[in-house]
Amino acid sequence: MTARNVLLIAAALGMAAATPAGAQLGPVAPDIAPTTRAAAADTRSKQLPPPIVFFVARGDANACGPGCREWIAAEGTIDPGADDRLRALLKKLGGRKLPIFFHSPGGAVPNGLAIGRVMRQHGLTAGVGWTVPAGCDPKQQREPACDKLKRSGRELVAVLDTGHTMCNSSCVYALVGAAVREVGAGVQLGVHSSSISFTLKRTDSQGHVTRTPTRVAPTVERKALEGGYERISAYLREMGISPGLLTAAREVDSSKLHFLTREQMVAFGIDRRNVVEGMWWFVESGPSAVKLIEENRAGVFRKDILRLTCRNASTLRLQYGRDLGANAQGWPVLLRLTAGAGSFVLGSPVKATQSDSRAPMEVRSVDLPLSVLGDAAFTIEPVDAVAALAKSRVPGGSKPEGDLTAAAAAPSPAAQIIKVTVQSAGPGIGELSRHCGDGPPSISKGAPSERI
Repeated sequence: MTARNVLLIAAALGMAAATPAGAQLGPVAPDIAPTTRAAAADTRSKQLPPPIVFFVARGDANACGPGCREWIAAEGTIDPGADDRLRALLKKLGGRKLPIFFHSPGGAVPNGLAIGRVMRQHGLTAGVGWTVPAGCDPKQQREPACDKLKRSGRELVAVLDTGHTMCNSSCVYALVGAAVREVGAGVQLGVHSSSISFTLKRTDSQGHVTRTPTRVAPTVERKALEGGYERISAYLREMGISPGLLTAAREVDSSKLHFLTREQMVAFGIDRRNVVEGMWWFVESGPSAVKLIEENRAGVFRKDILRLTCRNASTLRLQYGRDLGANAQGWPVLLRLTAGAGSFVLGSPVKATQSDSRAPMEVRSVDLPLSVLGDAAFTIEPVDAVAALAKSRVPGGSKPEGDLTAAAAAPSPAAQIIKVTVQSAGPGIGELSRHCGDGPPSISKGAPSERI
């Protein structure tokens, strides 16, 4: 899935999302169908990232999730010795139990399995995210000076980017070994069949080891490959993961990637949550903070997207886009946002038709006081229309946006819309708070675009 999909869904909310150069995967994709594409050249050539490095990073409050500001970054290609480096870091940390976030194209499968076992032994929580230390260019995934900084052995001030990240091949096997797996909304896990290579190992008189690629008989290669699959299968049983994960991987050529759907992640036991939030991430256009939520509705995961934009130094606009799925007619029901500053009714829905014929979105808007950025969370839920009109308020005392009369009169299938709790976690909230008072933002006063 490419960054083009990000622009399609972002445009439904009037957004212009900038994608950093060199991003491996798009941050938000509006479809949930299985996808298979050729593996990125960066993961199949001599341009592989350096060997995986593990280091401690820290950021603002909630930088790595609600109540989390420190984490272990796992960045690079999984190589022989990777698990030993993780053990060394965990020993250095002593009793500090931090979550670990992977950003890896994969690599050596045996060491991926070993990393998973280390995490299970220590009861670690794992996710997927690209750690960008202070001083590194967030638009460059490969930067020699930044790589040197990551290998300095220091704890680094950083930002966790879950929008432009990857976890493919053996990284997925490592990830599922963690005691808890939390794969953020929009994050993709890429799988494919294994490949195997053989080398001749030589040691000279000084003890230096060299390895030279060599060929073996096809029967030897097949036997070695099947032995590898047997070890993966045993590992997945050990970790309580469905064998369906290995079956799905084996169906994909080793030169391609299949990105697991959220339904597959649940079915395979990787992440069984029915509602999954991404973290708020910052978009310079606006400026804005954007969040994706994946929600299980009758067995199918649908995507909702939220955008907070500065209107002035004291007011934000929230746009809430909801994937309609099979219910293309939308929901004739009022939605209310509740935060520390009070209760606010979202305006009447506007349909956004996506140009690539994917499921339409229903978009609603409401103005909020800037103070909501300081709340730990806010909720969006269906409400009784008459009560909502009586109790709602918006900054400045104005009436709720949109024509609420029709919504109040219409039958309200509120039971089909569950209450959504939105956490204020992620670097986007802090960035937006810092930008809102910098000057008059360029914000359209009209409703979201009805067509892209």
